[in-house]
Amino acid sequence: MAGRIPQHFIDDLLARTDIVDIVDALVPLKKKGANYSACCPFHNEKTPSFTVSQDKQFYHCFGCGANGSAIGFLMEFSHLDFVEAIEELASLAGVDVVREGGQQSAEPKKQLTPLYELNALIGDYFQQQLRKPESSIAVNYLKKRGLSGRVAKTFQIGHVPAGWSHVLDAFGESAEQRTMLKELGLIVSNENNKTYDRFRERIIFPIRNKKGQTIGFGGRVLGQGEPKYLNSPETPLYHKGREVYGLYEALQTSNKIERLLLVEGYLDVVALHEKGMTNVVAALGTAITKEQLELLFRSAMELVVCMDGDSAGQKAAWRAVVNAMPILRSGRQIKVLLLPEGEDPDSLVRSEGLEKFQDRVLGASPLSSYFFDELSKTHMLTTMEGRASFMEQAKPLVDSIPDGAFSVMMKQQLATLTNMALSHVTAGSSVKQPVKKQPLRQTKKAPSVIRFIITSLLHEPSLAKKINNEEAWLQIDIPGMPVLRKLIDTLLTSPSLTTAMLLERFRDDEFEKVIRSLFQEEKLISLELSSAEVDDAIKRLKAQAQEHRLNILIEKSRVSSLSQEERKELTDLYKLDD
Repeated sequence: MAGRIPQHFIDDLLARTDIVDIVDALVPLKKKGANYSACCPFHNEKTPSFTVSQDKQFYHCFGCGANGSAIGFLMEFSHLDFVEAIEELASLAGVDVVREGGQQSAEPKKQLTPLYELNALIGDYFQQQLRKPESSIAVNYLKKRGLSGRVAKTFQIGHVPAGWSHVLDAFGESAEQRTMLKELGLIVSNENNKTYDRFRERIIFPIRNKKGQTIGFGGRVLGQGEPKYLNSPETPLYHKGREVYGLYEALQTSNKIERLLLVEGYLDVVALHEKGMTNVVAALGTAITKEQLELLFRSAMELVVCMDGDSAGQKAAWRAVVNAMPILRSGRQIKVLLLPEGEDPDSLVRSEGLEKFQDRVLGASPLSSYFFDELSKTHMLTTMEGRASFMEQAKPLVDSIPDGAFSVMMKQQLATLTNMALSHVTAGSSVKQPVKKQPLRQTKKAPSVIRFIITSLLHEPSLAKKINNEEAWLQIDIPGMPVLRKLIDTLLTSPSLTTAMLLERFRDDEFEKVIRSLFQEEKLISLELSSAEVDDAIKRLKAQAQEHRLNILIEKSRVSSLSQEERKELTDLYKLDD
């Protein structure tokens, strides 16, 4: 297993990278004062509100709030995951990605290049076969399904006619080529050592990853043969539990997809695309996995699982919901649409039209409703025993939802349905009940001051040198202080960090959401920060810390005796307060 990418490599890579070059290659920028601007690629707008700072090496949209480093931009715009974005920047910088333990990720990737190239050639070959007279049966079938040449070209649909060795004859001249074909699962050998093509007399659907590289193939039989659908086996390029069909094509239609519809089959995707519904993908003949759901959530915040209404479709929908629950971080939503038995998206959109089908999608059941409704079908909530078994099945699944408002509300609903106290439902979970405190004296609200200091440090990291991280005011227990302490420690440990590097230091950190929220303080995005303003904010925060400590000592003096040191401290604080 490859090691982690060390932080120093990420910092060095960002230091080598100019975000203006990265963004401009994908979204043409115009110079505007010290910065560059364009219409935001992440939401529709007519007046440019998207800004790229060459000095601070970050992008920010004043319209939708999108922001980040060059890494973040590639992740959002090109729909890459973190490692893929690092690899892309490293390739552009002409360096290999270093892994902990001295490993480099570039070499294994180079070994896969011939396999990608061969898959692409064979995909082209399948498309060429579709144009030949002997493939008229396949063309007629596609036309009967209402598919145009335009959509067939978009999805690179092909055909392999009758015969046992079309691919083997065309691409397996040498032993090395035959070895690669076997590695890609395109040819197989039986127990008699006879080698032949895997795909025969089938319509071919190339499976592409989100970069557009052909990683495998799916074939639909023409006629009554079995299996009806045949996919590539697991190969160095193709892992069916990690990929979906049609994601690349969906991403070509929009850089910002609000909702993805997950269906069962290739032809469902292609047929809906033909009708104008392009935000559709399909599972690849396997139960929907967490890896597939994570892949889709990186491209859209809402997923609608649309399964056939038969028993298999219902089981697939339930499995998808169960696998989605542990990854439902803030903002992610999943809904379920079960179709009438005997129908699939292709048949429905042809019989009732696209508009009515889209209404079905918009009316899909939210995860919460679907989850509790499905469990209610197998557990009698009118009896104590039924409620107990309902609780036993539901609680572990609800507990798997990440902490947050949705998790709390799901637990509350579970408690209501089973007539149990919320404390029993939350037992063993990390849900915290609010504790009300009555302070002795009303103090000023600290977050506004802390917010200013944190945001200032994010935009001007060099200001951290003005702060001594051992000062007492940094130890007070008030909202935002843990974030500020960690930010200061990070900057004092690595004083050369830029804004872009700093944002990446907090990726996947417990404080990432807070950091990103404060980073968007628009008043500081394009202004030069005054050192005196930061000094004044620190002075005010120190005063609040003194008042906070004063309250603690007064409260303690009412219930117990103060030590000599504490009495002196209290006297000194009273003098300062006056």
